[in-house]
Amino acid sequence: MPAVAAAAAPAHLLSQPYWYRLLPSGTDVHRLDDGLFAVTGNAAVQEALAHPAIVAEHPLKASARAFGPNVLDADGPSHRAFRALLAPILSAGRIEEYKRALMPGLIRELVDGIAGVETADFHRTFAHRVPYGIVCTILGIDTSLEERFHQLTRPLARLLDYPTQETAQTHANVAELLQLVEEQRVAGSAGPRSLLATIERTRDRKGISLTDGEVRSTALLFFLAGTETSSAFITSLVYCMGRGVFGLDELHDEAARDDYIEETLRLYPPVQTVVRFASEDLTVQGVPVPRHSAVLASVAGANRDPRVFEHPDRFQVDRSRKGSVPFAVGAHACPGAMLAKTEFSLLIEEIVRRCSDVVITRDRLGMESQSFSHPTDFSVEFLTR
Repeated sequence: MPAVAAAAAPAHLLSQPYWYRLLPSGTDVHRLDDGLFAVTGNAAVQEALAHPAIVAEHPLKASARAFGPNVLDADGPSHRAFRALLAPILSAGRIEEYKRALMPGLIRELVDGIAGVETADFHRTFAHRVPYGIVCTILGIDTSLEERFHQLTRPLARLLDYPTQETAQTHANVAELLQLVEEQRVAGSAGPRSLLATIERTRDRKGISLTDGEVRSTALLFFLAGTETSSAFITSLVYCMGRGVFGLDELHDEAARDDYIEETLRLYPPVQTVVRFASEDLTVQGVPVPRHSAVLASVAGANRDPRVFEHPDRFQVDRSRKGSVPFAVGAHACPGAMLAKTEFSLLIEEIVRRCSDVVITRDRLGMESQSFSHPTDFSVEFLTR
């Protein structure tokens, strides 16, 4: 199979938000370069993400070098052990507690800040406030440190992006964050139900063989993935509201909010590209993929596959959800999906309660990032009732 033409060489191609659209038609598995494959169609992406020999673990991954062994970069028994640590924090019962006691105050505070406001930088200024508040509380971080965590964490999103942007500063940020997490643990101010206390207790009770450092790294990656993914998607939710793709008053209904969230997730998945590696010679959709190849699975391409979704670029809330994979599939499917959707629904409910309309006042149709993707270059105004 020939590689993609030089005009669409990997570095240039993958800098485009919707890079999958630039690949030749006729196949869903593309060799971009030696040892680098892109998978774009819905069936092919689901096959690749669920394939037992297409794995997350690779010693040269920037995130693995920065964080050490962790939940995102492990496979098999190690990955299951990491996920078992997070399970109590993400249980239905615990999420119901967050919904009742934690999320409402944070959401009201955010909407207090945006009601009656027009902003050209919703993502940087506002979108992070609810997810950072939630995850800082779960992690057991003192609220006075939330802004510092935000400053240190945001650049780390580029470690998980593709192509990766890795610098000495990103490694320094990881070191400082891990130190802050350890200081908070030693101070004991978080309480017995915090993320750190819970995962350490779960590790000891279940006899899971993970070091304190591996526990800290998983907690920090939970923070990074949970906050930056949610910040990106909240930006997409607000953008779709402002584009008038769905009547604001209709969103008073919880079922309508769920449909709205699902369709926004299909159109604007916060993780557009998932990086995996072939642990052995294998095939995807009948195309040979040699051992050690990097496999780039386009979640965005899967979610806009016209063979699965009629008029895939349109916002249609009455679609079947079958085939949409915004949180990936397989062993590495996002464990925090239920927590995130609860947060999104409550935020929409409060915006609709307080605002008569959400209006995009300037739109240059920009998109940013593969791993924490969201619309950019727009201004939005929140009109009050």
